Amino acid sequence: MRCNLAVPCRSHLPALLICLAVAGLTPLPAQVATDDPRSPAALYLVDADANSLTLSRAAQGRTCQEPNLVVITHGWYEREPWPERMALAIAARVDREKWCCGWCDWRGLAKRLRPSQAATIGRDTIGPHLGRKIVGLSKDWQHVHFIGHSAGAWVVNGAAEIVAAETTAEIHITFLDAYVPDGWDANALGKLADRPGKHRWVEHYFTRDLLNLTENRLSRAHNVDITGINPGFKGHKFPWHWYLATVVGQYTTDARLTDKPVVFQAEGLAYGFARARENGPPSWAESLALKPGDRPVRIRPPEDFHPSPADRPIPER
Repeated sequence: MRCNLAVPCRSHLPALLICLAVAGLTPLPAQVATDDPRSPAALYLVDADANSLTLSRAAQGRTCQEPNLVVITHGWYEREPWPERMALAIAARVDREKWCCGWCDWRGLAKRLRPSQAATIGRDTIGPHLGRKIVGLSKDWQHVHFIGHSAGAWVVNGAAEIVAAETTAEIHITFLDAYVPDGWDANALGKLADRPGKHRWVEHYFTRDLLNLTENRLSRAHNVDITGINPGFKGHKFPWHWYLATVVGQYTTDARLTDKPVVFQAEGLAYGFARARENGPPSWAESLALKPGDRPVRIRPPEDFHPSPADRPIPER
């Protein structure tokens, strides 16, 4: 997602006021505390009990014995705890003796007047905090998968930078409609320290609209355009609805989508959760062969597809 409200001007004020009224936003103080004043964000992990699927906060001093980790987070002014649903859904699909699943809740600090402010906090504060927390849980991770939506892209990117530098883990980043404020370098997303023999793979699922607000092609990611299978105008949240649906096999979080088929294939390849290491080593091996920065793959409805203005080349950034 690309937004031009990073520096509001007089011409932006009417649109900004409308957005605030629709979203129910109010300007907040410069410092907003979370439920724990000692921490800028909370990391919740699925409990190790194999007989139930519950989450608890990762308390200080907790360690993880599982060799692999997946962490999901939200973006600007998020009200729904959808990353929790996704963490639980993935936990239900994997061997929980091998995978630790969780989500990062920084909704208190994401409540900002402008999305660029949330992205700044995500990049400078939440991301490094999450990265240090993950390294504190274990320095023996074999594989870490980060999933971040919108401004949360900068959270998972910052966390991945620390995990890549301080552990020998393979890194997989899934950006869902990554938000890049005006003036920021989109090439920073997915830029990680290299380690010989350790893989880093980045993917980006995005939607576009007629206002050209979502048009990022990330040079370090394998880009996938899912605009064609989005049934509504409110496309910025669609990528997380869709990705969760690829985990569970159906749409469960939006009434508009419940009777829609989950379309996830393009050019003979399955996308979404099918590309993750959690889905098995063969899926991950296929993912590593997919190149970043090329012309985006487009997932389209299997029948009755009609080109739209969104089906135009995406400009380089």
